[in-house]
Amino acid sequence: MKKGFVQTENFRRLKEAEKIVDQRGAIEASLVLVRGVFGIGKSMLTERWAAESGHVFLRAKETWTKQSMLRDLAAKMGLPLDGNASQVQDRIIGQLAVSMTPLIIDEADHLIPTSRVMRGGQRVAPMLEALRDITDITGVMCFLVGMERFPTMVLQFEHIASRVAHIVQLERLSIEDVQATIKAKAEVPMSPEVVAAIHSQAKGRMRWVLGAITNLEGWARANSWARIEASHIKGRPLCTEFTAQTATSGRES
Repeated sequence: MKKGFVQTENFRRLKEAEKIVDQRGAIEASLVLVRGVFGIGKSMLTERWAAESGHVFLRAKETWTKQSMLRDLAAKMGLPLDGNASQVQDRIIGQLAVSMTPLIIDEADHLIPTSRVMRGGQRVAPMLEALRDITDITGVMCFLVGMERFPTMVLQFEHIASRVAHIVQLERLSIEDVQATIKAKAEVPMSPEVVAAIHSQAKGRMRWVLGAITNLEGWARANSWARIEASHIKGRPLCTEFTAQTATSGRES
C-alpha cells in the first residue's frame, strides 16, 4: 500500500470547523468537540491534520491524571517538566499565549472521570478543568476528539459545556471517499464494482477500507492481476472483522 494522506469529507469538516471557531465572539468559547463511531479514522485523520497544520496533537490515556496530562502536554510542546502541576500548566499557558497553537486531544473520553469527583457539591472533571483554564487564559482552540456519546458526557459539566463553540460530527466514509482512498493508496488499480464492494463491506469505516486494500493487493500479487475486477472478488469477504462468529469459530470473516 502506498503511503499518503487522503483528504476525505471528514477532513474538510474539521477545516471548516476551525474557520468557524476562529471567528467566534466569546474568546473563552474555544472548545470544539469532535465525535464519530469507531473505525472511521478519527485518530489517523486528526493526527495527520495536526502534523500538516502545526497543531499540538496528544492522545489521552486511560491512566491519565491532571498532573500526568499536563506533563505529557508540556513534553509534547518541548517544555521543562520540573515543578508541580500548577507550574507546568503556567509554562504551557505562557507558550500558547504567544504561539496561539491549537490543541487536539484524541481519545478525549478519557478526560471524563469514571467515578464521581465532587467539589463544593458539584461534580467536576479535573482534566477538563485544567484544559479549560488553559483555553480561557490563552484563547487557543482545543479540539477534543471522542466517541459518539462524548458531547453528552461533557454536558454533565455545565461550566465546561458553555465553552463549547462547535461540535463536529465525523461521518462514515462515502463511496467518493473510498474511491479517493483507493486511488491514493492502492498499488493495484480496481474497477468501480470493486470500489463499491469495498464501500459496502467496510460499512464506511476507514480501518476496514485499508484492511480491504491490503487484502486485495495480496491477492493481486499472488495471482498476477494487473487490475482487480469484480470477477476476482465474487463471493469473497474483503474486510477482516472480529465478530462473535469469528471469535467462536477461530476463522476470519
